[in-house]
Amino acid sequence: MPLFPEEQLDSPLGYFPAQPGQKLKDGTWTITRKLGWGPRSSTWLVIDKNDQHCALKILTAAATAVSNAKTERHFALKAMEAVPNDVPELLDTFEEKDERGMKHFCLLFSLFGPSVEDLRQGNAFNGQNLPVNIVQKVIGDISERLTDLASENIIHGAVTPDNFLFFSVQLGDDVREALAKVPADKPVRIEGRDGVWYPTVKSQPIPNHYTWESKADDIAYAVFSLANFAHARQTTATTLDTPKNIQPPEAPTGNNIDLKSDIWALGCTTYLLLTGKPLFAESYVTSPVKVAQETLGKIESLLTANVTEKDLVSTAKFLRMCLSVEIANRATALELLEGGWVTSGCACGWCG
Repeated sequence: MPLFPEEQLDSPLGYFPAQPGQKLKDGTWTITRKLGWGPRSSTWLVIDKNDQHCALKILTAAATAVSNAKTERHFALKAMEAVPNDVPELLDTFEEKDERGMKHFCLLFSLFGPSVEDLRQGNAFNGQNLPVNIVQKVIGDISERLTDLASENIIHGAVTPDNFLFFSVQLGDDVREALAKVPADKPVRIEGRDGVWYPTVKSQPIPNHYTWESKADDIAYAVFSLANFAHARQTTATTLDTPKNIQPPEAPTGNNIDLKSDIWALGCTTYLLLTGKPLFAESYVTSPVKVAQETLGKIESLLTANVTEKDLVSTAKFLRMCLSVEIANRATALELLEGGWVTSGCACGWCG
């Protein structure tokens, strides 16, 4: 059983052992709350003397040391040009040393809200799935982001619900009002296997009022951004960093992948959001083409427990557009937007 509830702070990967009140960048930023974590980083709410609130992503020492550690900075900047206002804005980068002298690359972003994965996990008592109306809005917004990235030949490379983020309030007073509803947990010190005592902090994203029960006319006002460009590629590549069971059939077989790999991952993610279950098991990689064809042949029966009869045919059609084994027949992000199943954009009339 892991010693730590979230990132393993005694891991050789070298996570940054941050805690609220800690000063960074020569006192410029003060950590106030933990927003989240992943296999290569942890993310923190930070504030400066001008009451600016931002999200600081701190890479592990291992991720900082590799030759492509600054890939995310490069593609985050390119994404800001391709998808203005709909990806977290990269404001600054710098390096920070921890108490052990390990270097950590830090990326300072505009503040963002919880992820769609947080939203899905919130439905723990009903199968961890989301209703069709919410999934249609989420996938519609992400399809818009992928369309814009495709115009710059950028493969996102990690189209998963933990990288689909709600927009967040930005101003200090608004942030404090939101945080007051969910006060931050206090750090708990845990002794690692290396004999060092570490401050462990629970992830608590900036809350909003949306839940898995939100109605269509409410979720229409939500805006979903696409984050995390650490896995991005330009035009074509030969490898992907995503879990094998959401990679397109061409990836496990060693063939080049391109923009259509994001569409395949989007299809797998759509199914996960609708059902609370992955479409393909880990065994998929041993025979991806055969397993994919067999699974898509019975997709309607796999959806019946979570999708109403009214939505079944159109939902199955959308998934087949994303998950065509033949790359030439797989839809583009723009074709998904024009296909009629998704919804996108903010209902307020101003965000566009």
